[in-house]
Amino acid sequence: MRQWFMWRCAFLWLSLTVCSVGEAGIMPERTRLIFSQGVGEISLRLANTNDYPVMMQSWVDQGEGSQAPDTVLSSMFVMPAVQRLQPHAVSQVRVLYTGDPLPAGRESVFWLNLYEIALLSAKAPQQDASRLLLGINTQIKLFYRPPGLPAPGPQWHHALHFHLARDPGEEGAWVLVCRNDSPYFVSFAALQLGDGAQGFSPRLAPDQMVPPYGQQRYVLQQDGNARTGMPAAWQAPYLRYQTINDDGRLSEHEVALTPPSHP
Repeated sequence: MRQWFMWRCAFLWLSLTVCSVGEAGIMPERTRLIFSQGVGEISLRLANTNDYPVMMQSWVDQGEGSQAPDTVLSSMFVMPAVQRLQPHAVSQVRVLYTGDPLPAGRESVFWLNLYEIALLSAKAPQQDASRLLLGINTQIKLFYRPPGLPAPGPQWHHALHFHLARDPGEEGAWVLVCRNDSPYFVSFAALQLGDGAQGFSPRLAPDQMVPPYGQQRYVLQQDGNARTGMPAAWQAPYLRYQTINDDGRLSEHEVALTPPSHP
């Protein structure tokens, strides 16, 4: 789940105001949604933790976040698309699959957007009824598994393979390459590479997943800078990593890596 502020005009001509809260007030009951075994819709409960009412607009996209909802073409849609939530109220949205063809034999991924804007008091001046607003958008990963593709079991992480390589695109920096031989997207919560003396944390992004039957490259860094040289004594590097399962829980793993041929 990820959040950011967005500048945009009001999506309805309502009495809206700038939302000055530093964190999203709309809290979903889950951090990810899974469509599996031909399920056509999923419900998600939401709670408005704010002390004020908000308007919320919901839609599904490919993770762009900044694209106007009415211009998004997606295999998923949300009902209701717009709703008002009173302070501390609980509501829900339904995410429905349109039936559009999606890849068979592997997961597809989308993002559910929950965009909230605070409502002005009815006593607010009329000239404030329409203005440029600061809203907060929360995004939740939404995975679609076609019929016949079961939920990943505890052994699925054995389909992940790691090795170290140089990346010419990063000025010769070392990168950790992850190859995913499974039909599922892999989401990492943490990656830590070490040799018993020093540790290196690959550069991660919130949505930097490893796709099914694909690979992802993570630039190694130390103290915030890309690492261009490995320790001369690098003999037995190991990798500790955390993956995120369907319930949003973390699973820890450790694997030994083959030492790089050119340290």
